[in-house]
Amino acid sequence: MKPIDFYTDTACNDISSFDSGYSVFNDYLHYRDDSAVIHYIFDSESEDLIAYFSLLSSALLYGELSHLGAIPAIELKMFALDKHYQGRGVSSLLIDSVLETITHYSAEYVGAKIILLYSVPVSSVLKFYEDCGFRRTDGLFATYKSPFNKGCIPMFKLL
Repeated sequence: MKPIDFYTDTACNDISSFDSGYSVFNDYLHYRDDSAVIHYIFDSESEDLIAYFSLLSSALLYGELSHLGAIPAIELKMFALDKHYQGRGVSSLLIDSVLETITHYSAEYVGAKIILLYSVPVSSVLKFYEDCGFRRTDGLFATYKSPFNKGCIPMFKLL
């Protein structure tokens, strides 16, 4: 398999050909209604949109209901790969770039202490994120509910 060279941009002229194979990721890309910033990842050679991820400021809550504290976070709201690139090891290559972007944003602009994400409850996806250093919140923290994270497993990684 030939290695994939890619680049990231916050602008994309045509998202119509992107298909992750999962309606929630496709629907989010087309119909989202939040303030997350989407980053598009393109194949440098073909200029195809191969993936996208979206970032949002967030927080994990801790403590008792009467005295909650918050840990500032950058949420990896969505991370989706086009189905034509799945199963080729591309996710592992791209996640390093995504985490570098988040680390840069945190250091330069936000001051977040953690990365937060909501993983689909699929063992291979959970293992992927765990291999990247994410841990399940396991009731240690409170997280928010939305239609896009329903049934998902909240996970975090220290920056």
